[in-house]
Amino acid sequence: MRKSANASVAAVATLAGVCANILMGASSLYWRELGDLGPAAIVCYRVLLSLPTLLIAMAAYGQLSRLRSKIDLKVLGIHLAAAGLIVINWTTFIWSAIHGHVVESGLGYLIAPCVAIGVGVGFFGDKLDRVRAAALAIIAGAVVLLIVRSGELNHGVYLAIGGSWGIYACLKKLTRLDALSGLLVETVFLSIGCIVLLMVSPVTLLIPENFAYHSWVMLILAGVASVFPLVLFAYAAGKLSLSVMGLLQFVLPTTQFAIALLVYRQDVSHNSVIAFGLIWLALFSIVARPFFRGKTHPQAR
Repeated sequence: MRKSANASVAAVATLAGVCANILMGASSLYWRELGDLGPAAIVCYRVLLSLPTLLIAMAAYGQLSRLRSKIDLKVLGIHLAAAGLIVINWTTFIWSAIHGHVVESGLGYLIAPCVAIGVGVGFFGDKLDRVRAAALAIIAGAVVLLIVRSGELNHGVYLAIGGSWGIYACLKKLTRLDALSGLLVETVFLSIGCIVLLMVSPVTLLIPENFAYHSWVMLILAGVASVFPLVLFAYAAGKLSLSVMGLLQFVLPTTQFAIALLVYRQDVSHNSVIAFGLIWLALFSIVARPFFRGKTHPQAR
């Protein structure tokens, strides 16, 4: 009976993780619909509307009362740095969604785990076995191949997204806060930054006169659209093993690649497809390794 209950929890958690990654990957279409506002304004709206949404989600989980006891100067410093990386990541992602560079954003999220592994080896003393070393060498070679031979791509997009998200993942290992609590602290920092930006720069939250009704609805729900996939992701992360969560991370870039080809009709060279495939397979060899060893099973913790 207990085993059956664990299997049910694992199935629900896996579904939540898959849905979270699909929603995050497909969100390019969401932000494209709000493109008339411009990337900077969309980021400000996304941040400022995410704050009350996160507060409601945290209250529903009963975590607000426990948050204060977990915060100190070190934690605040970590999440201040993380907030800076979110700005880079969200702004680049939204810019790429508006301007049709979705293949690049998908590549960025595929490269991000490799950046995290590299940072772990370089700064945290993580050990690099032969499989990981070979996989990282292949991925580095594929990125060089992209830069040298894929002239149709905006290389800054996948480098910015991959770098910011990979380092962000490393910072998350240093904090004692869970995913939602950490994001709330980061969103508070970001909200302060957005208010300062609106006061001292030409960026404005004014809505264009020709703004469509459906765009108004989407803008109002921008906070929910940002936070809901993260709530699903946090639930999955709390119930599934790290290896299973590692496999689920392929859903987001694969979703992005499919949307780029089927919806945006983005031109992609054979070189880019080959490089994407090499990166995908090399990363898969790292994440799927525990399953081939028979040490990890997708069950609830």
